[in-house]
Amino acid sequence: MLKNFKLWLLLLLPFFAQAETHAKVQEALDWELPVNTCKKPKMIARSSLVVDAEGEHEFTDVDSYTIERYDRKRKRWESCLGEYKEALLVDLDELEDSAQYGLTSPQADIILGKMALMQKVYLSPDGRIEEAGE
Repeated sequence: MLKNFKLWLLLLLPFFAQAETHAKVQEALDWELPVNTCKKPKMIARSSLVVDAEGEHEFTDVDSYTIERYDRKRKRWESCLGEYKEALLVDLDELEDSAQYGLTSPQADIILGKMALMQKVYLSPDGRIEEAGE
């Protein structure tokens, strides 16, 4: 009788494990990569160096206002990208913490896949999935 009980318990254990998914684990399973809304400014041709008989001369194709505007846009983009990547680190910590509530093997595989994607996007220069090689 005890042997049959153990067999039933082993058969029903995966059912109970899925039925009793902790809220934090479910959040981790439902997590999706947030959209990166940071727009990188387009590069501008700043200047060209021309060497003539008198020495080097620098000619600018763009006025100083346009260069300063580009620099401001680039700083805003870098700030936005930094905030996006910081948010990814917070999400990464939350996904890591979800393991303390118990994970099945398939759940762990899903969460580890999401963490790997986060890491690739975080390490990409533009914080984009295309830059991460996906």
